[in-house]
Amino acid sequence: MSFFYEIRSADNTVLKRDGGFPSHDAAKMAARDDAKKMKGASKPNRLDVGRILVGQNAEKATRS
Repeated sequence: MSFFYEIRSADNTVLKRDGGFPSHDAAKMAARDDAKKMKGASKPNRLDVGRILVGQNAEKATRS
């Protein structure tokens, strides 16, 4: 099982998604760091960061 995060804008569009983190806390910390960088970078075409969502990817077990 691995964890991912999504950073969404104020109008709920996905600005960034990254995954493969070993724990919920690792994904949450990485998302917060990226959100701070995105807020600090003043780009006119970049929408404001609205929410950070963290979830888990459940991989199906394969049988041989």
